[in-house]
Amino acid sequence: MSATALLTLVDGVRIVVPDSLDLITAYVLKEQQDWFEDEIKFVRCLLQQGDHVMDIGANYGVYALSMARAVGPAGRVWAFEPASATADLLAAGISANAFQQVVLERCAVSSTVGVATLSLNDNAELNALVVSPSEGGRCEEVPLITLDAFMERGGLQHLDFLKIDAEGEEASILMGGSRFLSRLSPLVQYEVKAGAVVHTELAENFERLGYRTYRLVPALNLLVPFPAGSMPDPYLLNLFSCKPDRARQLADRGFLLPEDDPALASEPQVRRAGLQRALSSGHHDWMHTLARRPYGEQLSTLWRDTVKLGNSEELLQSLSLHELSRDQTASASERFAALTASLELLQTLCDREPAFLRLACLARVAADCGERQLAVNALRQLSMQIIQQQRADPSEPFLVPGVRFESLVPRDGAIGNWILAAVLEQLERLESYSSFYMGTASLQRLELIAKLGYGDEEMARRLCLVQERFGQRAPHSPASECL
Repeated sequence: MSATALLTLVDGVRIVVPDSLDLITAYVLKEQQDWFEDEIKFVRCLLQQGDHVMDIGANYGVYALSMARAVGPAGRVWAFEPASATADLLAAGISANAFQQVVLERCAVSSTVGVATLSLNDNAELNALVVSPSEGGRCEEVPLITLDAFMERGGLQHLDFLKIDAEGEEASILMGGSRFLSRLSPLVQYEVKAGAVVHTELAENFERLGYRTYRLVPALNLLVPFPAGSMPDPYLLNLFSCKPDRARQLADRGFLLPEDDPALASEPQVRRAGLQRALSSGHHDWMHTLARRPYGEQLSTLWRDTVKLGNSEELLQSLSLHELSRDQTASASERFAALTASLELLQTLCDREPAFLRLACLARVAADCGERQLAVNALRQLSMQIIQQQRADPSEPFLVPGVRFESLVPRDGAIGNWILAAVLEQLERLESYSSFYMGTASLQRLELIAKLGYGDEEMARRLCLVQERFGQRAPHSPASECL
C-alpha cells in the first residue's frame, strides 16, 4: 500500500490521504489546512446537531467528515464512494475521528441499479463512470444504486442536506432520484463545473423537480437566487437547489434570501433607498471604521486632507455600504443590498478613474460578493501598476483586498511594502484554487511575498510546497524589488 498522511483540517477533523504532493487533495490540505471551496465553510455553519446528510462522491471525506463533526453523534452521514482504494482511506478517516455517525456506502449513484465501470485517475477526485473505458486506462467494476432505491431500501424518512460531486453524473443521479427529492426535500449542493464544462442545464433539471437554484455569497454565508440561464462566475464550482419549504426554513435562519426579497430588485436606486436609514447614523462611515484599524490610524490624517478636496463622494458611499454589509446586527436583506450596491458604485468608479487604491476596494467587495473573476482582474491591474510605478498611493480611504491585513500593522515607513504584500497575497489566494494548479508560475510572487515580510503561515507553506514539488527557486527579477 502507498504511503499515507493523516492531516488535520481547521475544524479539527482528520483526513487520511495518499502522501504525495502530485495529488490534488493531499497538496491542497497541506497548503490550506482545508478544502479550497467557500461552500465547505458555509456547510459547517449551516448544519446542526442531529441533522441527516448525504455526500455523493465523498472521495477521502473532506466534506463527509466535516459534516459528521457538525451533525454530531445524534446525526447521520451517508458517504458514497465507489473507488475501493479511495473508500479504504475514507474508512481510515472515519476510524481516525472515531465517528459512529458516518455510514460508508461503497457504491456509485446513478439512474439505474446494477454494475458500472469506474475509470480511475491518480487524482481520485477525477474518477468517473464510463461506458467505454479508454484503452490502457485503469478501471474498476463498481455497484450502482439510485437515490430512489436507496431511500426505499433503507426506509429513509428525512434528509437535511445532500452534496453531489460526481464528475458529470449529476443529471443521471437526478433521473434516479425523483421520488427521493420530492419526498425528502433536502437542500442540495451540486457541482456545476466538471473540468472545463459548465453544466448550467442542471438548474433546469432541478426546476422540473420543483427546486429553485441559488448561489453562495461567500462573505455573507448567504444563498441568493441564481436566475435561470445565467452564467456563473468562472471560478464558481457549486450551486444549491431546494424546494420552497426548505427555502423558508433557511430564510428564517438567515441563510437564504427568498426570490421576492427587495434586496433583489433590479433597479439599483430601489435597493439603495432602503439603506438610507441604516447609513444615516454615520456608524458605517470611514471615520468610525477604516480610520480605527491599524493601517487607518497611520493614514487618517492624510485621508482627511484628500476627502476635503471633494472628489471621493462615490467612494466614501461605497465604503459605508460595505461596512453595512459586515454589520451582524443588520438583516440578511440589508447586508446583501449594501454589498451589491457597494460593488456597483466601485465598478462605475474604477471604470471611470481607477486612481489611488480604488482597485483594492473593488477587489475586496467583488470577492465578498462571489465575483471572483472581477476581483482577480482588479488585483492583476493594481499589482502591475504598483510594481511598474514602484509606488502605491494610499492618500484616499481604501479597503485592503483581504481581511487578514485589516489587523496587520504596517511597519513605520513601509506602507508601500504593506500594500503590495496585501495585493499579492490576495491575488495568490484568488487567482487559482491552489498553487497546485499554478505549478511554478506563482513561485516568484510567493518569494516576493516572503521578502516583503508580511506573509502568513499559509503563504510560507505555499512557497515551501512549490519549491519541494518542483525543486526550483524563482529567478531574480526587477519586479522582486521591495518598494
